[in-house]
Amino acid sequence: MYDGIKLFLEWVGYFFIAYLIGYSTFLFLSVIVGSLDLYKRNRQEKFKSILPSDYYLPISIIVPAHNEEITVVDTVRSLLALDYRSYEIIVVDDGSSDATSEVLAEAFDMHLVHRPIRRQINCQREEYVYETRTQKVPVTLIRKKNGGKADALNMGINAANFPYFICMDADSVLQYDSLRRIA
Repeated sequence: MYDGIKLFLEWVGYFFIAYLIGYSTFLFLSVIVGSLDLYKRNRQEKFKSILPSDYYLPISIIVPAHNEEITVVDTVRSLLALDYRSYEIIVVDDGSSDATSEVLAEAFDMHLVHRPIRRQINCQREEYVYETRTQKVPVTLIRKKNGGKADALNMGINAANFPYFICMDADSVLQYDSLRRIA
């Protein structure tokens, strides 16, 4: 009987030794993986800090919107929170039958402006143009007759103040550092 108890306790001892070795190995590997991740992040931060401030290319973000009354304000708010130095937001309302333009103009205290838009790319004429005066990042709203997404993008390109632009849907959200990563 004592031999059975002795054998049982011996196996329990082996189990705990194996458990401690396995757990210690897991912790050691976790430290290695975490250290590598911290090293990678530290290198990225050092690289970001040595970039000169004029390295950033100014970018126009063009957002065609058609009947996006529900999502367009959240989309523009997310774009205003981007971590980038020089960009503008151009929302082109492509003849929405809902209150897309009105909701956006009210949410961002936009004012009607008489701004000429150059016609480098053929597109339908604008009905009116609204701009913000209080935002750090300029937001422009252009209302035009429905001509399709391509026509709305052409209008946004024509209205862009910067030579580089990206196009995105009015129901999309970008990560805060996405412009910095692609520029």
